Amino acid sequence: MTSLPLRRGQIISSIVLLYLFTRLLPDSNSARWASAILFLAFIVGLAIAPRVQNPTIRLLVFGGLYAASVAYWLAFGHDTSLLLILQGFLVSYIALLLVEPASAVLASAIVAFTFILQIEYEGASWESLLRQDLFIYVGLYALLRMIRISRSKQREQQRHAEELKIIHAKLQQAHEELEQATVQSLRYAVLEERSRIARDIHDSIGHRLTSVIVQLQALPYVLKSDPTESERIVRTVLEVARSCMQEVRSVVHEMGTDESGAGIVSLRSLVQQTSAVPGAPKISLNIEGEEAKRQQEWPPQIAAALYRCLQEALTNTIRHAQAHQVEVTIKQSESRLALNYRDDGILKPGESLQEGFGLGGIRKRCRDVGGECIIAVREPHGIAIDIALPLAIDRDKGDEQHD
Repeated sequence: MTSLPLRRGQIISSIVLLYLFTRLLPDSNSARWASAILFLAFIVGLAIAPRVQNPTIRLLVFGGLYAASVAYWLAFGHDTSLLLILQGFLVSYIALLLVEPASAVLASAIVAFTFILQIEYEGASWESLLRQDLFIYVGLYALLRMIRISRSKQREQQRHAEELKIIHAKLQQAHEELEQATVQSLRYAVLEERSRIARDIHDSIGHRLTSVIVQLQALPYVLKSDPTESERIVRTVLEVARSCMQEVRSVVHEMGTDESGAGIVSLRSLVQQTSAVPGAPKISLNIEGEEAKRQQEWPPQIAAALYRCLQEALTNTIRHAQAHQVEVTIKQSESRLALNYRDDGILKPGESLQEGFGLGGIRKRCRDVGGECIIAVREPHGIAIDIALPLAIDRDKGDEQHD
């Protein structure tokens, strides 16, 4: 019960009890005082019971109120109508506040004991009590029990709705944090790859340029003493300079012109990082097509979507597939970018493919950028993911930049 219906019920119960007290006042002063105490005890007890969380204390409160009503009934004239009315209040509150099986046991015990008192002191018959009074109490109990069950379901639904709102808010926050982490991971991947390239330049090209400098420093002295040797030195210096130039060009092509920082360089870094995870399968990244090998610039949203899709696919494989090998193929044409993902996991044809947040996230990311995604079980076992994303690249502008 919510707090508002609870207060309404207490107010109505108190008004009814006060009305009964004024209508059923006994003649003697002692009986009036006892009646006043009894009604006050019922008003206070029925007001306290809903606020008590301990079931044992609730049982004691209801048991005490019934004992007080029976004591009054035995002591002051056997007013059966008053006893039955008070018993109806108790049965109603028991149905609303107590849980099974204590609710049914206590209500049955109260009704049965009242029947015994009526048979013992008033000569009532079991047949008439079962045929008339029992039907009334059973109906009253069942009605109020249904109300309790209905209110419990409403409270449960409300609690679930609040929990879902909290979970949705947390998921939304987690999604935003994940998006931010994706951008950071893309930047980190490119920075890491560029740091590796910088080390390679320092170790290879730097060494060759040092050799060029040394030979050029010796060239003036050799020209005076040995012209033939000086020609050889010049040819050697030119060859080293040309090889350095060629290596610089290959490094520039490898770094690409992807200002978003999420091109093939970042995908390679992701594969390397994932392969280093303990228990990860063997991962191979294949680049097919001249467009992809030249590493043309990808739109930032396409690059980020492809990176995240590959990351989630690898995470799904590591967590669930128990795969030993993963093959990733990147293809690029004039108008679209494709990723083909294959693992040799335990999933077999005919088995149900359960798409959780990972695979569902891949589909959603593809849809968000206008792409397509096909996820299926492959023969003889494993999973196949085919992703196609559109490209919007100004080729003429890109060619001018490369020139």
